[in-house]
Amino acid sequence: MTIVVEAVNLTKTFDGFRAVDDVSMTVESGQILGVAGSNGAGKTTLLRLLSGAYWPNTGFVRAFGNPLSRDASSVRQRVQLFDAVGDSSPKMSIKDLVRFASLAYARFDDARCRRLMHALELPSTGPVSSLSLGMRAQLRLAISLSTRPDVLLLDEPTNGLDPIVKRQFLQFILREASDEGAAVVIATHHLDDLDRIADSVLIMYEGRKVVDGMLDDLKSRIQDVQAILPAGLPSGILGRSDVIRHDERGSLHIFTVFGEPQELSHLLRNAGASYVETVALPLDEIFRYLMEREGYTRGGLENVL
Repeated sequence: MTIVVEAVNLTKTFDGFRAVDDVSMTVESGQILGVAGSNGAGKTTLLRLLSGAYWPNTGFVRAFGNPLSRDASSVRQRVQLFDAVGDSSPKMSIKDLVRFASLAYARFDDARCRRLMHALELPSTGPVSSLSLGMRAQLRLAISLSTRPDVLLLDEPTNGLDPIVKRQFLQFILREASDEGAAVVIATHHLDDLDRIADSVLIMYEGRKVVDGMLDDLKSRIQDVQAILPAGLPSGILGRSDVIRHDERGSLHIFTVFGEPQELSHLLRNAGASYVETVALPLDEIFRYLMEREGYTRGGLENVL
């Protein structure tokens, strides 16, 4: 696959606050990159930098092999930024909004737009203001995909969608990458969405890149090792640098391991474990451990309610 968008040492500040702090990343054609992070991590700012809507203080974006410039209108014809809470032009009619997009984008595909709107059960006439927030998001997705983008940047695209429409929405995105070869960057708090469709992930915290890489590789680096220890916990296990979390449930011990789990499994068996198993973790669990490692914790509501 070919690298279509590359960020090199991007930094963006607002009134002295670093929203994005020295972030580098790449996305290839046909790839779905998931961007995750706590609130205020810099996800939205990163997508706006990649689209050219924001300009970095330092670093640069390379699109289709060339540095992105302020007047790169031809590049912006090939890059679509989708913001779930953005302006849906509620004062316009649905028909006029579609026509405006068809005039603004040279590769706009009217037939595809009609097919997508039919599949999403969207009306073709009437004011945009008559649509629910979820339907407005679906309309903007249909229009975005109808521009035949080479790069699709999605910011919280499934907010406000019911489970059935959400599933359909994600299928459209998968198809855009696999069948059309589009590079997709999706920033979201819905980590189960990324678990379902992303090839790779970029996790951010306070504007910084915490970790990035292929999703399967990340899952192989952070796993649970479960062991039944009839004689109790061996000494020295909790002091190991690769053990980042420990949970005890009677004789069952669960160790979250950052790195290769084989050595710990071998030590536990030698210590008399009657059962040892390595268990893959969902992305939301991996995200929680990484955020805890960065110092991001949120207390419960016991003392508030």
